[in-house]
Amino acid sequence: MTIEFPDKFQIVQGELMSEYTKIRIGGPADYLFIAATHKDLVDILAYCAAHKIRYLVLGEGTNVFFADTGFRGLIVINRCTSITQTDATTIRAEAGVSMDNLLATCLNASLTGFEFAAGIPGTVGGAIYGNAGAYGKTISELMTQAKILHPEGGIQWMPPEYFQFAYRDSFLKRYPATILAAEFRLESGDPKAIRSRMDEILAMRHAKLPPDDWATAGSYFKNIKTDPDNPLPAAKLLDEIGSKQTSVGDAAIYHKHANIFYNKGHATADDVLRLEEILRERVQQKFGILLEREVMYFE
Repeated sequence: MTIEFPDKFQIVQGELMSEYTKIRIGGPADYLFIAATHKDLVDILAYCAAHKIRYLVLGEGTNVFFADTGFRGLIVINRCTSITQTDATTIRAEAGVSMDNLLATCLNASLTGFEFAAGIPGTVGGAIYGNAGAYGKTISELMTQAKILHPEGGIQWMPPEYFQFAYRDSFLKRYPATILAAEFRLESGDPKAIRSRMDEILAMRHAKLPPDDWATAGSYFKNIKTDPDNPLPAAKLLDEIGSKQTSVGDAAIYHKHANIFYNKGHATADDVLRLEEILRERVQQKFGILLEREVMYFE
């Protein structure tokens, strides 16, 4: 079915989603729009709501892949990247701001608290959506409020408890509101100490994760959180069932990390899904644990 959009929206058709995901996997989207301003984003989503058009808002595509057949509906790429310091210890960032830029802003302002996120890819919106975190801390611990656009219209600033944050999870995974911006409360710190901690974390990440230019979607399965104080890494289970020696087509496992899927060059979504199925079955058979996908898949 052909959808007509007003001329003010520069809509393109048939864009390959492999060009908009870090793992470089995905067929053509019916329609795609790049929102460069807050107004662009709100207007296109209001139009979709009014005309019952299926849509998905995407940032840098770091934790997602798409079906080989593509996406039926409209992909909205969020390029809203305003970031400001609103008071001595508060940063306000639009959802399209990259995590790298958020950390750089904190460092320049001598604000501490976000060092744990050094090296986490993607945007503020995606990080909130999945409650991104590392080394025992999450983005939800620093967020004081977030501005959302409800699917039926209406814009509100909402407190953290509204989002029902949990491990790699938020209410937004079940309620299709769109994050427009967020505020974070930090503490004043010593810039040399902040920089030192960020470098330390980056070094730890670089020691076990693929280089930034590799086609990967990050950790594929969620860690097991039966004991919140002592989580069981999915990578430990995957290592013990030989994930690093397993591949399907060009979908393979990084040799330094048993839970990192990557695209050797021409992997398809079907390759990735088949590799996922094989590894999940092996873990369940050996340990009686059913792994849950952390990376998001759309079709």
